[in-house]
Amino acid sequence: MSIESSSAIIIGSGISGLTAAHKLQNAGYSVTVLEGSERVGGAMYTHSENRWLAEYGPNTILETHAKIKNLITELGLDEEKIYPGSVSSSRFIVKDKTLVPLPLSPTGFFTSPLFNWKSKLNLIREPFIPKWQNNYEESLSEFVLRRLGQNFLDYAVNPFVAGVYAGDPHKLSVRHALPKLYQLEQDYGSLIKGQVKKAKLPAQNEEIPRNKAKMFSFRKGLKELPETLASKLKTPIQFNAIVKHGQKVENGWQVEFQQNNESKTLTAENLIYAGTGHQLANCKIINNKELDLSFGNEIEYPPVSVITLGYHQDQVQHGLNGFGLLVPGVENLQILGALFNSSLFPGRAPENHVSLTVFIGGVRQPELALETEEKRLEIAMQDLGILLGITGSPTFVFHKQWKKAIPQYNVGYGEIKSKFQRLEKDNIGLYFTGNYREGISVADTILHALQTADQIISTNNIN
Repeated sequence: MSIESSSAIIIGSGISGLTAAHKLQNAGYSVTVLEGSERVGGAMYTHSENRWLAEYGPNTILETHAKIKNLITELGLDEEKIYPGSVSSSRFIVKDKTLVPLPLSPTGFFTSPLFNWKSKLNLIREPFIPKWQNNYEESLSEFVLRRLGQNFLDYAVNPFVAGVYAGDPHKLSVRHALPKLYQLEQDYGSLIKGQVKKAKLPAQNEEIPRNKAKMFSFRKGLKELPETLASKLKTPIQFNAIVKHGQKVENGWQVEFQQNNESKTLTAENLIYAGTGHQLANCKIINNKELDLSFGNEIEYPPVSVITLGYHQDQVQHGLNGFGLLVPGVENLQILGALFNSSLFPGRAPENHVSLTVFIGGVRQPELALETEEKRLEIAMQDLGILLGITGSPTFVFHKQWKKAIPQYNVGYGEIKSKFQRLEKDNIGLYFTGNYREGISVADTILHALQTADQIISTNNIN
């Protein structure tokens, strides 16, 4: 069976696989995407029902790089892109069962009831604390305690980590989970001095600083992005394709898969695994001998339950005038946080109604994410009643349970990254891309997929 020059097989049609496919196709590659389910997008999918809109996974994308803006323009989606209003800059942290605005300025920090006098003194002394000497790998909590103290960990970092990673700062590696924070201390000796000095520097490599990057979605939800990427592919995506194994052959890779009770085989120069990290250990890839992919089991993926609820606005006492709320672990509530969907973007709820998305479980309380739908709804309604003064039953409910949700970049994650790098170095034409490589955000995932495609293109050009 012949192998077409400049070709690739991609396993998985999530945002990483589709982005890499789009980039390679534009560079003249023949690309075939194998997808085990009946649709594209993976976690990036949108449910629409009677003028309600609910996201399965991520709710927004951050324009942290010009490449992301360029991709949206290439796809003709600029007119569909929507930005949140100014209300999105406000975020609430729960303290004593009350919503407190997260301060956005030094003055706000020093007057905020979120932080005690010791935290405020710690901020003053932070520039004088020596930088970490890397005699061992610090967890995020160790890093924060050393530089800013317990109160800051409890009411700033812990809820932030719960909202982004559904994770635990005692387990996450500061170096790998929040590399830019780690690098600030390494480069400048201080977070505060680093932020001040870095703000004066010009942006590098078309990067857009996170504090200046715009957040966006699409009119019909985030699923517009993967579905548009898929529609641009010249070779139809192979759905319900269950990959049996990939094997190195002369000048390329051969993949055997099962589709509708029929065995099929494809060959290509390059093979890209764009599935999830937790599925990796179940893959069989052979290059003389079977590659050891069991380390995929070492990546922690906590369960998370996502519940989108709709109410008539008269049922909600709080004005929902912000991005959402985050719950510190010390508050002893059962939800991790909630997004105020209808305050962020239009078209998320019918007129005179509001939409909220609640997150339950994570590393903090994994057992709650695995409860029945009835119990999870009860948990969400109970905590929202306390925090937002919501009364009565919701008029819209949508559940999405992820038994394995978000990869955790825990202490020691550098070795997992190194294993991927060694696999790619030792097996020419084999690549891995996804949110388990260089960041869990949609933006980071897109950028790594583009980088992977660029690596393939440049290698081919050299050859």
